[in-house]
Amino acid sequence: MNEAENAENKVVKIDSQRKAKPSRNDGALTDKSQGNPPSLRSLRVEAEIYAISRTLEYTGWNRRRAAQLLSISYRGILYKIRQHNLSPRPRGQEESGGQILKADSQS
Repeated sequence: MNEAENAENKVVKIDSQRKAKPSRNDGALTDKSQGNPPSLRSLRVEAEIYAISRTLEYTGWNRRRAAQLLSISYRGILYKIRQHNLSPRPRGQEESGGQILKADSQS
């Protein structure tokens, strides 16, 4: 074999090895239906949303006070509210999200 054939065989061998390894962008690795654990980033975002929304509810949506309690700037909390599309709940909506059962009184 000459040098060109050796180089070509090496390239083919390396290329076939690359195809055999799954990449991070491969759908099988990121599919949540496969039972894979959530990423650190998604957990951080969920925790951030939870902390901000709970603090806003606690302060009655006083954003300045919520920012102080969370030790972030006022502009920072405004940015996070827009980023996560947070909005106040309608008045009278139950916090736990459970249904309220009413008994029908038929006379």
